[in-house]
Amino acid sequence: MVPLDGSKNSLRGLKFALGVAKQSGSSVIGLNVCSPPMFMGTQSLIIRKIKQRSNEIIKQAEKISQKNKVPFFGVVKVSSNIGKTIITYSKNQNVEMIVTGSRGPDPELEIFLGSVANYVINKSKIPVTIVK
Repeated sequence: MVPLDGSKNSLRGLKFALGVAKQSGSSVIGLNVCSPPMFMGTQSLIIRKIKQRSNEIIKQAEKISQKNKVPFFGVVKVSSNIGKTIITYSKNQNVEMIVTGSRGPDPELEIFLGSVANYVINKSKIPVTIVK
């Protein structure tokens, strides 16, 4: 499984996972967790735009996977806790490995919010590969 956020690092993670999947005859799950800003509440237009961006990220990953001839399953989840959603989804789907980028699209925010990759490394019970 590859958490995808549209960053260069997540795409590097996808390419790495596709290589592993191709060699082992496996498939790849691409998971995008969209997190609407807390102050936005449930404003449907904002949430629709965020989900639209998430679907674009998944479609881009799907195209890359098709070019590499690896089965790909894209999933979009909405959650305010990205790391926890990644861990929960990986458990529920019996994922064998998580491949994640080392930093997301806003690395400077890690100072304030913490790192999703760090959360995944510390909470996962399955192997995690970090791609730079």
